[in-house]
Amino acid sequence: MTPQTADKEMPSYLVRLQGLDAARSKRMYIALTRLSEKAVEALKNKDMKSFSSHTDKMRPLLSYININSVTLSSHLANQKFEFNLNTEIDEDELKEFVPKLRSNLKTIENARNAIATVPFQPVVLASQEITDLYLDHFIPIAWDFDFDVIILVNLGNERLLDYLIERGQKRFFLIGPSLDESIIVDKLDRPDILFWAHKEASVIRELFLGITGKPPSQFIAIDCGEEKQDLMEKERMISEASTGRQMSWWRFNTINRADAVKTLANLHNLVRFKQTSELHGKFKGIPGVIVSPGPSLIDNISTLKKVKGRALIICVLRALGTLLENDIIPDIVIQVDPFNLKEMGGTKNNKKINLWDEWIEKNDLSKIKLFINSLNADPNIFDVPAQSTMWMNPALPISEYLPFDVFDYKRNGGSVSHSAFDIMIEFGCSSIALVGQDLAYSKNGANVYTETATTNKFGDETHTSKFGDDIEVEGLNGTTVKSNNVFWNFARHFTFFSEHLDKQIKLFNCTEGGMYIDGFTHCTLERFLENECSKGVDKKIDEVLHSETKSFDNKKLANVVNKFVGKNLVLTEELSSLLKKIRKIINKKELSYDDLGVFDKLQNRIIKKMAENQFYTFALQKDMHILEAGLKADSVVETQVGFHKDFLIAADLVNENFKSYFSHQKTLLNKNQQYI
Repeated sequence: MTPQTADKEMPSYLVRLQGLDAARSKRMYIALTRLSEKAVEALKNKDMKSFSSHTDKMRPLLSYININSVTLSSHLANQKFEFNLNTEIDEDELKEFVPKLRSNLKTIENARNAIATVPFQPVVLASQEITDLYLDHFIPIAWDFDFDVIILVNLGNERLLDYLIERGQKRFFLIGPSLDESIIVDKLDRPDILFWAHKEASVIRELFLGITGKPPSQFIAIDCGEEKQDLMEKERMISEASTGRQMSWWRFNTINRADAVKTLANLHNLVRFKQTSELHGKFKGIPGVIVSPGPSLIDNISTLKKVKGRALIICVLRALGTLLENDIIPDIVIQVDPFNLKEMGGTKNNKKINLWDEWIEKNDLSKIKLFINSLNADPNIFDVPAQSTMWMNPALPISEYLPFDVFDYKRNGGSVSHSAFDIMIEFGCSSIALVGQDLAYSKNGANVYTETATTNKFGDETHTSKFGDDIEVEGLNGTTVKSNNVFWNFARHFTFFSEHLDKQIKLFNCTEGGMYIDGFTHCTLERFLENECSKGVDKKIDEVLHSETKSFDNKKLANVVNKFVGKNLVLTEELSSLLKKIRKIINKKELSYDDLGVFDKLQNRIIKKMAENQFYTFALQKDMHILEAGLKADSVVETQVGFHKDFLIAADLVNENFKSYFSHQKTLLNKNQQYI
């Protein structure tokens, strides 16, 4: 049984913290230090069961530290610790326990790796004690049992599932298992466990893409068979799994549940403007062209001018400047990212810019018939000077958490062009062409966008952090082109979407260069124009886009939203009152058993109250994760109360933000009396 890991473990467990205060950082390290001491003591006593138990409690916290780059040094100034007087530990204590934690981790690592020199035979699964020694080694010391994935290849012994479940593992991929299917189902078909089983390793990437919720930060693959997996096949599986994991994360980051919270700042906008779902099927039989800002876009400009009026043209906002410069006015412009463009910076011609000025102010949006944004967009973008504005939900399905119906688009791929593709499918376009969808660097390797759309220098730190590592991929006409992991992921999603479409919808990639996209017919835009755009459709497009048809009563909707806002304002006030009471307790220097009893009751009431609005869950994902890992890590009452305190401080901040959101929405809804 040979383990394979997705990535090398980070050389240090003490990395950077982003977004946590010093007190919570220290608490995590203190808990880890105590656990590491217990693990080392268990080693000395040759109590390997206790060693496994203590290190398993360390793993989720160490995983969080690695993923989120947590370090105490982020709270240092001039190499001195600066903590307020109410902290539980002073500078000298910090200097004492940090080296101790490092030393203990080294001892733990040596113990974990000792078993690696002993060849594994499946017969040892008969002994849980010996199997646990191997699992101590196989499972990285920084590991999240709830979200990280264990791939079991050629599993033939059900005991391993029992041992892993006992350790707390929640996600399994079984590749080529020789176990009876009924045994697998009996072991793994539980509400707290996610598992997938398949005969072939070739589907491993799709298995990762099938994960709902938070993707795994790591995976390990364990070869469990008597006959070992072919080395080349194993390496191919690990590579495909790594790609699938990355793709799953890019998609998750794009439709992050926390972004859903921004919807609360747009409630009055969702009343003022219509959903794009009103236009579903309205462009049936009309060809569509999606314009993206790839380097080759400029090569299609002259043909795009001919396409105008013969197909529905939708362009992503970043490409708009290039089209307007060349006297092409798209029918629709789309921008569905949740970011505030005024806060998104960049450089152009060696000058600092923000994307609002670059993409909105510098372009004449009054020429645009329809501007599409998202329900979790920054509120400012709803009032761009386009002729009309509509919104869509390209991300997390949240209809059940709002007081009105929302059409949740399903083709979430990570880029705005994927949302444009989804829109055209739902609008009823008979054929769809991609233009400027290079998903690769320009021929000279200098850009990934047209000159007008470029806002950062190629190769700078911002570029690298955004696009990841460079790779060679298949280009047009049998060539290879230089791309990157993010663009490869985008192309894969286009292919995935194409595989699940009605075959009557014809898909074309008319980009003049860049990556080959499976599932699309590759041809010139001239050929698409000749074969798919035989009729003038400008009148039909104008008729649909200027239609005043409404599928709902704005006044009725506004009343519903107003009641929702009022109800949640009451909820925030109730939570404020409870949080104020619990603060009085946790701010005491010493807590009695009676205090702990009241604390427990108040916290339960707070959590029950927050459950009345799912957006609290979205906003507190990270904090809930730390709380759960911290409580498992250290049973000391003071430490447990400390982790609860950290969570409640975060909950208080979220509640105050929500109170601000709902108060502002109430004012806006009352101000816009024509909608109420």
